[in-house]
This record gives sequence, C-alpha cells and structure tokens, in this order.
Amino acid sequence: MSENLRDLRQKLFCKDFQLGSGSKALHLLERVAHEHLFCTLFFDEREHSYTSMLLPRVNPNTLVLDPPVDLPKQVSVGAGVTVLVRVDGVITGFCSTLRERGDDELVIDFPENVYQMQRRQVYRVPPAIEDPDQVTITRQGAARLLGTMQDISVGGLRALFRPAPRDFPVQAGEFLPQVQFQLRHGGEITLPGMVRFTDLHSSRGDALIVGVEFDGTALTSREMIAQYVQTRDREILKALGLGLTSGKAGVPQKPLGLGAKLRRWWQG
Repeated sequence: MSENLRDLRQKLFCKDFQLGSGSKALHLLERVAHEHLFCTLFFDEREHSYTSMLLPRVNPNTLVLDPPVDLPKQVSVGAGVTVLVRVDGVITGFCSTLRERGDDELVIDFPENVYQMQRRQVYRVPPAIEDPDQVTITRQGAARLLGTMQDISVGGLRALFRPAPRDFPVQAGEFLPQVQFQLRHGGEITLPGMVRFTDLHSSRGDALIVGVEFDGTALTSREMIAQYVQTRDREILKALGLGLTSGKAGVPQKPLGLGAKLRRWWQG
C-alpha cells in the first residue's frame, strides 16, 4: 500500500471521524449499495488495490461485494479488508474480514464502525476548461504574481506561474497577504495564505508551481470553495464513467479498465 493511502487510513480510522449511531452507518452503506458507488478494496499484505461495489444486503450480519475482476486467488477467507468509497465527495471507509469468497460475490462481516472524513480539504480538483483559472498573488516587498490555477481544495490551491520570479524567489513558509481567484458562477475570492511548497516546472527554470495553504478562511469563502470542489469532483467522476448506475435497472456496471483511473483520482 502506498504511503499516501497508509497515511489516509491512519487519519480516517479515528474517533473524530467515527459515525455516531449504528442506524446512520447502516443508512450510509445502504445508500452506497443502492447508488452503485464504486469502492476501493485493500486486502492485508497486498500492495495492489481493487475496484468493487456493494450489492444489496440480505443478512444483517454481513455485506456483499461484487468480486473484482483482477482479484488474485491467493486472497482467501479470513483476510482483512479495508473498504474506501466517496459519498458526495467525502471519503468514507471501514475495516472488515472476508467471510466467504464465491464466483459471483464476496461476503464480508458487517463492520463494527464506519468512518467518514468530514473535512473536504483532503482532496482537490482541477478547474474545468471553461472555468476561470487566473490566480493573483500579492507578496510583501515583491512584485505581484499572475498565474494559472492547477487545482484547488478547501484548504488551498496550486498555481503555475510563468515566468518564475527572479528578483525575490518564492520560498516555503512565505506569508501571502492576498491570494485572489474566481470560481464558476461566483464573485472574486480574496484570502491570505502561506506558501507550502514550490517547484520549478521546466528544465530552463522559467515556470514555477506554488502550493498555497489558505490562512483563516472565512466561512462564506469556505462554503463557496467546498461547493465548487464537490461539483467538480462529481463532474470528473462522471466523465471517467465512475459512480454511475448501469443502463439496466438494478444491475451495476462492471468496473472494467477503470481501476487505475479511480486510484489516480482517489489519491487526488
């Protein structure tokens, strides 16, 4: 398992993100099955992840999964499994154990706890082609930077600046009095920020990528960004053919050839 996903598991499976009641967790899992949302499975001692979906539940003590097409035979009954899924763009997950393995279904124990990471800044999205993407950064004692947004989350954004500033190089930890940008169907947003990382984006050093963390985001701005991120996330998943119901009622689509795309967007 990659370090990013290992870190995500450590953050997600804590009491801060544990759903408060059994009925709420049950309702959430029933929704995942009903809407045929794509899940990512991680089996203990396996580096590879697998794509699946929850099927309608019959036994109150178990959950049923559609078998991944590439699941190796070595994954046997008794193996621990972690299930991650996005519900309305929010990362949701639980741990369980494989109880039965058949050709048409995988049966796992109903999880003791279900976790949902409420903070939307855990993932980021690129703007659509037709969306405004200009970013203006005001610096202390240096010229303003005008660049292009690469992606955005509630917690910050990443922007490309060409040419890279040569008089006063941008450095990690630099305070930015104003970070200005505009979102689709919205007014201009101006926030203070902090440089988290920089990266020269070409061999000639004439393009610079800057990662900015928003500092003290106002509630109104946070809601505007969160709404945009959620909308773009759904658009991306739809464009990739993920999370959509089958053309036949009640029959989920097989996730053929989409595992790599799902993992790429999942890791953000």
